[in-house]
Amino acid sequence: MVKFGPSGCCDRFLSDHKSVEDIPEWLEAQGLDSFEYAFNKGIFLSDEKASQYREIFEKHGIELTVHGPYFINFANPDDMMAEKSYGYIIKSLQKMRLMGAKKLVFHPGSLTKQTREKAFEVTMDRLKTLVGILDEYGFDDMFICPETMGKHGQIGTVEEVAQMCALDPRIMPTLDFGHINSFTGGTLKTKDDYIEVFKTLEKYIGDRYKNVHIHFSKIMYGPKGELKHLTFEEDNEYGPDFEPLAEALKELGVNATVICESRGSQTDDAIQMKQIFETKI
Repeated sequence: MVKFGPSGCCDRFLSDHKSVEDIPEWLEAQGLDSFEYAFNKGIFLSDEKASQYREIFEKHGIELTVHGPYFINFANPDDMMAEKSYGYIIKSLQKMRLMGAKKLVFHPGSLTKQTREKAFEVTMDRLKTLVGILDEYGFDDMFICPETMGKHGQIGTVEEVAQMCALDPRIMPTLDFGHINSFTGGTLKTKDDYIEVFKTLEKYIGDRYKNVHIHFSKIMYGPKGELKHLTFEEDNEYGPDFEPLAEALKELGVNATVICESRGSQTDDAIQMKQIFETKI
């Protein structure tokens, strides 16, 4: 099954709504079935609100996923900073349990002044420690989802994320195809290009590659990767295009939640992606 929805609130929603509580009914009326809630700048949601969100989102059949704080950086060699990153993950998962969410998306880390090889080694060591912490807190039913990243100074190529996911079944890949396209300078053109991404996952995690979280948007990029998110309407140069991804998802039988991160038009572009996908099935 493939679900579709936006990350955050689009301009059209915000023009006559203000409350998160309004989102599930509104998305259901749009024919969508998922929503990504952001802890990007910190975790300020009360337990009471988190429980209310669970009730409302479940009532309208909207799957809720969460994006973790941007402060997470498992490539940081400072042990004290790593402890903070572990804390952001645990606190996010605790809130998510109240919210009824199962998937936590996070950015793995930044190189800082390290070589890519060293930064990735540090990231992998931190994630091994994190797996033990997940056991300690009893998060057997939750998924942490490292995201493929779009800038050359960030950890998160497809192969790096695949290796992270090989550490534990609770680590699920977030394939951000706009980021992948930006990092590689616009290589996602055809169905086979997308299939190659999934085959890289399969090499490391086997059939688990058929259960993924996906971010999709058009992104402007330059020599060092991602520059800014665009809308479907305004992009006629950078891509990537969704139609070949829809074909790949159908051919491979992938189960995914596809979250749209277009700048301001994420709901409308999510609807467009769902329509494109439905023509393929």
